[in-house]
Amino acid sequence: MSDMNRRDFGRTSLLGVTGIAFGGPERPALHPDVHPSAEQTASPRAYRYIHLDVFTDRRLQGNQLFVFVQPAGLDTEAMQTITRESNLSENTFVFPPEQAGTDHRVRIFTRTAEAPFAGHPTIGTAFALAHTGVLKPGLSHTIFGLGVGPTNIDLEWKDGKLSFAWMTQQKPTFGKAINDAAALASAIGLDTTAIDTRAPAQEVYSGSTFFIVPLATRKAVDAAVLDRAKVDAAFAAAGIQRRGIYVFSVERAGDDVTAYSRMLPAGGIEDPATGSAVGPAGCFAAKYGFVPAGGIGSMVFQQGVFANRPSRLHVKVTMTGGDVDGVKVGGASVVVGEGTMSV
Repeated sequence: MSDMNRRDFGRTSLLGVTGIAFGGPERPALHPDVHPSAEQTASPRAYRYIHLDVFTDRRLQGNQLFVFVQPAGLDTEAMQTITRESNLSENTFVFPPEQAGTDHRVRIFTRTAEAPFAGHPTIGTAFALAHTGVLKPGLSHTIFGLGVGPTNIDLEWKDGKLSFAWMTQQKPTFGKAINDAAALASAIGLDTTAIDTRAPAQEVYSGSTFFIVPLATRKAVDAAVLDRAKVDAAFAAAGIQRRGIYVFSVERAGDDVTAYSRMLPAGGIEDPATGSAVGPAGCFAAKYGFVPAGGIGSMVFQQGVFANRPSRLHVKVTMTGGDVDGVKVGGASVVVGEGTMSV
């Protein structure tokens, strides 16, 4: 499905705000804090979702997300089927807390599998819960139970509406690197001069593991394209498991952006905002001096420009000595529409 078709599909969700979604004759609306009982789960049933664009404050930009706010009665197979039907990169499903010290159990599904952690679904879910009134204005934080464990979300409000959310990612760890810049450059369709050699490209974890590649220019970021055979060979030579490749450049271009970035697509639609990868990228940029020490607490990564869905991902990194010891990723989200899906 093309990018425009995805947008058209998303806009059709606006039609779902009538009838069932707001308590039409088919089924009374539920208070957002209420999870339906077993008696209400007879098939077929319409499940309410909020459609958001994440890591943006403008509709039809950022990364798309459906958040199912009343999913009681859905099993794993049904949630997987719903996500595949949406054809978005992820959907989330919000349940009552399962673990002490958490406020909500949030399950994240891609089109092919459940994911223990993902960035834009976590941020977007906070905005969906604020939109439905589950998160009350002025609340300073909430804790999601994700597959990786409890995840703190700091909340910022303006005029009674959620304006920004920060998720605390897991403590970063740095893995293996590729020191052969020529082989790496060839694997992503670039000349060796396109690689920023201040530090070798490296795998970094802060909830998910990505391979972070620094590039010299924004033009190189846009020009990068994967050669699967060469990527596999470069990874194998370095003893690295195949990872998603996140490229960035800190070249300045007269704007407030710290880094210009892309998540290189292995096929299909390019991801316009990857919160789980920008955390590792921010840690890499801070550790190796791509960003001055005074700026590591207020980085802005611009992603999605090449995919025609510009996104702004904010990163805060803390360091003790030369070691990165913490990272938060934040952003805004906007509600595009609401609807229901019958299962």
